[in-house]
Amino acid sequence: MRYLKIKDPSKRDKLVTEYLKTKNKIQENFRSERLGEQSLYEDFGKIFKPITEQQKKSSEEIVSKFTPLQETIENIPPALPWGQDEGQREAFAELDTPQIALDETSLDWEYLEKYSQRKKDTDRTYGIRREKGKYFMGGKRVIIDNDSNLFVDVKRYGGTEGLWKLIVMKEPEMDKTTQEDRDNYLDLFDKTNAKYSVNKYGDEKVLAPNSKKLKFIEKLRGKEEGQDKK
Repeated sequence: MRYLKIKDPSKRDKLVTEYLKTKNKIQENFRSERLGEQSLYEDFGKIFKPITEQQKKSSEEIVSKFTPLQETIENIPPALPWGQDEGQREAFAELDTPQIALDETSLDWEYLEKYSQRKKDTDRTYGIRREKGKYFMGGKRVIIDNDSNLFVDVKRYGGTEGLWKLIVMKEPEMDKTTQEDRDNYLDLFDKTNAKYSVNKYGDEKVLAPNSKKLKFIEKLRGKEEGQDKK
């Protein structure tokens, strides 16, 4: 390393002073640049804050909408066509066509046949009807599997004789039904909105308000609600 030798003290002091000024100026410039970058980041934050907040809100809304969908998918019965069992999917897809061939020894065939025979003791107001080879109850599509179980949307109703009696018959024999049958029937009745007819404007009208079947249903509902309160 070489050193600068300055014999004149005044010149030496002047040189040192200039050096220190230059050093301080460089440090000040460096600090200004850093402060300028920080200020720039703050300005960017202010400019883009509405956008980032909106994106965060949109993400939360999307997640909130998909969460119920995920829960619904997880609760889909395995008997539905997109279930785990390939055989069940094929059988269900076959049922979900207009050409429904029911087993003549099954409960559903026994009770649905009463409709085709136009028996007077069948409920043709709130019960199941067939349109273009498919079954409906109220405003909802009803799918029936090979075990006489009923599906509305993604919910399964166990196809017991008691439930079929409640659906099909005008005056079901209560002693042939269980508590579960009655609960399932009331839920099915409400879910399909079977009590009402709906016109093209969306107005609802009670079907056969003075019918024996509706009085039976209201009486049944009253009993169930009474039991719930106890």
